[in-house]
Amino acid sequence: MAMAPTEATRPRPTGSRYQKLRCGVRGPNGLSHDQVVQNQRTRLYEAMVEIAATRGYQATTIKAVCALAGVSRQTFYDLFGSDKEACFLGAYDYVVGRAVESINVAYRGEEDSERRLCRAFEQFALEVAGEPQAARFALLETFGAGRAAFARMDRGRAMFEAMIAASIAGPSDGVTLSPTIAKGIVGGVERVSRVYLLAGKVDELPSKADELSAWVSSYRPWCCSTPDETPRAPARPQPRLRGKDEGLRILRAAAAIAASDGYSGLSGARITRLAGVSEDTFASLYNGATAIEDCFLAAFDLLGAEVLVCGARASRAAAGWPDGVRSGITALLDHVAAHPFVGSVAFIEIFSVGPSAIERRSRLLQRFADVFIKRMPDSQRPSELVAEAIVGGIWALIHDYVVRGQVHRLHELADDATYLALTPVVGHEAAVQLILGDGRSIRPARDLRPAG
Repeated sequence: MAMAPTEATRPRPTGSRYQKLRCGVRGPNGLSHDQVVQNQRTRLYEAMVEIAATRGYQATTIKAVCALAGVSRQTFYDLFGSDKEACFLGAYDYVVGRAVESINVAYRGEEDSERRLCRAFEQFALEVAGEPQAARFALLETFGAGRAAFARMDRGRAMFEAMIAASIAGPSDGVTLSPTIAKGIVGGVERVSRVYLLAGKVDELPSKADELSAWVSSYRPWCCSTPDETPRAPARPQPRLRGKDEGLRILRAAAAIAASDGYSGLSGARITRLAGVSEDTFASLYNGATAIEDCFLAAFDLLGAEVLVCGARASRAAAGWPDGVRSGITALLDHVAAHPFVGSVAFIEIFSVGPSAIERRSRLLQRFADVFIKRMPDSQRPSELVAEAIVGGIWALIHDYVVRGQVHRLHELADDATYLALTPVVGHEAAVQLILGDGRSIRPARDLRPAG
């Protein structure tokens, strides 16, 4: 749902997306220079979308994009320099600009605020289902393009966050929907879309628009208790490389290097040197062309498992399941804040690996959902879609703090993250009561599970 028309929207291509202009009577193509350039630019954008959606950003090359688009490399350099990222970001604007136009038309076409929001979700789902390759490019592969792409996605999210905030009416005292909750809602919608894309079920997404809209409508503006806004000192990364288990030392060394120098900074020599193990030991565990990738993904799995264990342990120790959700979320936030490697590896560097890592991350989020959902009574357990949306919302909030270098302030998210998790299950008032310390009357909200 991260879509922003930062470039003028273009009509959707008809016929072959890479069809060259035919020669005409006047000029080389019977068209102006600007029209020729725009046609070449559009073909390059379409080629970038197709290749990146298939191979991932890191494996996409200028040579491949030019060959598919039928455009010379010199023309590419004239338009974008030698900057693959510039073409990628332009393609992102091109793709999402078209979708935003359609969504805005649907949104403005309804007068009722709740129905307006539902129509926007319906149109968004239709856009994703109608162009799954473009959707995968915008919703999945953009993460692999790094911080510049993160910033571009945030720009698009801001528009949808404002749309959601305007559609969820506040009380007469002027309290409005928290910007953090709006950000979480957009993150939840994106998460659901990614799940359907990865599962190859994107054609089913339009039928889920009503359920998604009902989930969003469960939230209301509220005044949360004032948290301790004193910034906590950033934790100093500690790789914890001691211990007899050489395999664990290798994984922690890989995480430490990736967190400090990025995924591209990993090498077998660096990992073994920091871990204090021999190259033969490393080769016995990870070898071949994918050795570094396999090692990094194993490190990601280790860090993710530690986060989940921390959250599950805190959740089980709580008196009841609503308090358990809050305790588990708080423990998770504190763990990520205290272990900066987790934030860097799980929220930034993981996307540098490519398509395989995106699916690995998706599975981690599914396990995260299971930890906090399984303690809920069957009668109050949310649907699979709502559970995915909740997890996506919380994960989006953490991602935002990590990318902005505010990981040591993650404790500030405890109230809003708890509200995101509990409101669709127990209702607005009961969730707020629990957060404010008066959670005596926990009662279910309206059933958000689909009929049948």
